[in-house]
Amino acid sequence: MKTIRRLYFYAIALVSLEVVLWGLINLLRTALAGDIVPGVETLAQALALVLVGVPIFLLHWTWIQRTSQRDEEEHTATLRAVFLYGALLALLAPAAQNTLAMINRLLLEGSGMSAYYAIFGGTQSWKDNLIAIAFNLVAAAYFYNVLQKDWKSIPEKENFADVRRLYRYIWLIYSLAMVVFGAQQILRYDFYIPSGTLGELGRETFVNGLALLVVGTPLWVYTWKLCQDALADAGEQGSLIRLGVLYLLALAGVITVTASAGVVLNNILLWILGKHLTGVEFIRQVGGPISILIPLAVVWAYYGHWLNMDIQAVPDSQRRAGLRRFYYYILSLIGLAAAFTGLALLVSVLVDQISGSVLWGETLISRTSAAIATLAVGLPLWLMTWRPVQAEALASGPEGDHARRSLIRRTYLYLVIFAAVIGLMVSAITLVYQLLTIVLGRTNTYYLSTMLNAGQLLVLFTGLLLYHMSALRGDNAHATDSLTSRYAGFGVMVFDPGDAEFASALTAAIQKQAPGMPVMIQTIGQSIPDDARRVQALVLPASLALDPPEALRVILEDFKGAKVVVQGETPGWVLSGLPKRGLNVSAQQAALALRQLAEGQEVRPSAAASAGMIVLYVIAVLFGLEVAFLMFALLMSLITGG
Repeated sequence: MKTIRRLYFYAIALVSLEVVLWGLINLLRTALAGDIVPGVETLAQALALVLVGVPIFLLHWTWIQRTSQRDEEEHTATLRAVFLYGALLALLAPAAQNTLAMINRLLLEGSGMSAYYAIFGGTQSWKDNLIAIAFNLVAAAYFYNVLQKDWKSIPEKENFADVRRLYRYIWLIYSLAMVVFGAQQILRYDFYIPSGTLGELGRETFVNGLALLVVGTPLWVYTWKLCQDALADAGEQGSLIRLGVLYLLALAGVITVTASAGVVLNNILLWILGKHLTGVEFIRQVGGPISILIPLAVVWAYYGHWLNMDIQAVPDSQRRAGLRRFYYYILSLIGLAAAFTGLALLVSVLVDQISGSVLWGETLISRTSAAIATLAVGLPLWLMTWRPVQAEALASGPEGDHARRSLIRRTYLYLVIFAAVIGLMVSAITLVYQLLTIVLGRTNTYYLSTMLNAGQLLVLFTGLLLYHMSALRGDNAHATDSLTSRYAGFGVMVFDPGDAEFASALTAAIQKQAPGMPVMIQTIGQSIPDDARRVQALVLPASLALDPPEALRVILEDFKGAKVVVQGETPGWVLSGLPKRGLNVSAQQAALALRQLAEGQEVRPSAAASAGMIVLYVIAVLFGLEVAFLMFALLMSLITGG
């Protein structure tokens, strides 16, 4: 209830703050409009915003402040940090945008061009911008002061630190987008120079890009310095927000660079294959993608470097390998999709040429260049990323075991296999359909081309499926050999309280979960052999764990390995927090824990999937099927040229 109430008050406070602020801004803009007589509707609207918004904001903000002073939980709540940093973002972003608009117009007018061509605020005046900047900065200064007081007074700063980290990285992405777009505009203008279109419509592109750089560059430098200086704090190092942003920037860079390079290569191939292009037309067509490629290549190189540095700084070798693996598999999937699409398009061109359904001309030239460009971009990307992760998975030792069992690798392989099976199924249906129409005496002009294209897709999807199934089987074979060795070297001693059913249930469950794991049965009351000190795990019922005999107590105190307790009836004891299970279920849980210990994994009890999770899984599968069919339909349309 507190969370819902808190959410209500902070949401209303933020909305009413914006209502009041922009009501005041519009009111002052109207008053200082000069020779322009303000309309009744404009004036009434501004006054209504202020008169209605002020009491609502004051009522809710006063309650928030009083409650936070009385209640420490309210004072340190994450939602309070979200509100304060969100208010700063909502106030400072318009100030930055109005600064950009004002500088943009000044640069345009200084270059002898109309301010109308400004990328933002072309119809505004310097008064409009200064009023918005002043009001937003004054309000931002107030909330910044409130935030600074909170930082000094709150005992637990973790919630505020998380939100501040997110706030900084939002500013980083925002300012970096301004820098990248500004650089792209300037480069785009450079490629307009040879076209003979210089003038008002060309030069404003350069000026707009320059304005973006003037505002965005210092903002990016300042924000990135804050993010880098924060690495001195232990909480900042390896934070998920920082890693997520670095992944986002690096992947956005590589994806954009790859796509832009494909477009440039496509235009080069069009010219080589005989499409008539003048020098001006060629430069105009490659200018756009090159202007995007260059700044994004810098982003990819720079933030890819920092991503690699952050991954290298992770102390846990398994987590470090997993972070690097995640990056490589995403790029591998992108490269594989591009390479497969390019190959399918190229074979489709050959099929149409051989079948005579499409004569060589502008259409086939465009399709051929697109196919070769897509293949030439996707295949190197896939090879450069797939080969290292495949070599890692084929390696022997713990590193290879972890790579083969990693969730990202299994997800990658099953996702590709899933897409291949869907594609194979659709291709087979198309091919069978065409054959049946011929048998039934109905054909069309392009039936041969359609059949051959369906057949080539069937072959390609079959090859894709067989290759990745082979990789999956190889993983399973390596995993089986490695796990067999691990199980054989993980000795277990089961203490039998005198109930033969207990020992037999445990032994059966262990052999089912971990075949080949050596199990020693030790009956209570008999002398405990020295072998008990050489096994890796002890298993005993809860009754013995809570009240062990003296000899067993000594063993338990000295034993350095794992001690697994099996739940059961324990007279005089109530085991809270554990559901009541039968012996077989408890034995299976204990065997699962032993298997996870032998494999070097974290012990996690299995749990039956809830009805809600099952529904989510079904929805996810259905959504995946829909996406797969849409992707295949897109591929078919590209191949058939429809």
